[in-house]
Amino acid sequence: MSDVEKIAEIRPYILDSRYAVLNYVREDLSPIARTIGSFALDGDDLFFSTGKDAAKVREIGRHPRVSVHFEREGQELESWKSVLLVGDAEPVLPGAGDHERAVALLSARSPRFRARVESGDLAGIVIHRIIIREFQYLDFKRSPLPLQINVS
Repeated sequence: MSDVEKIAEIRPYILDSRYAVLNYVREDLSPIARTIGSFALDGDDLFFSTGKDAAKVREIGRHPRVSVHFEREGQELESWKSVLLVGDAEPVLPGAGDHERAVALLSARSPRFRARVESGDLAGIVIHRIIIREFQYLDFKRSPLPLQINVS
């Protein structure tokens, strides 16, 4: 199975996930994990949105390497699956070429984000693009070790 085929298998797991956990580090290099619900795939990249005054915006600006973990609750161990994305986050500024695309993708996926767009309430939001460098896919039916795919 090629890496492209493996990523194609991972994509539905991400798309069917309601929430994910965004992991980043603070200024003192302490690891932090925050749940996010407003995210959307764009090819091999991932958009997410958050409040512009959130601490994670400042911290990701200092240390852009992040990971995002997708895992379903209530899974049985013998059929456990999860996905970890590792990459570099960058803000997608209003007026930038991919800002409209990010807004459209996030709106299609998140009713809460779409409601903000419809009410014209994006001033308090920051959108980030994670340029994914690595996918890790764990599927216990296949192996207890994660499948790692590096993206160049």
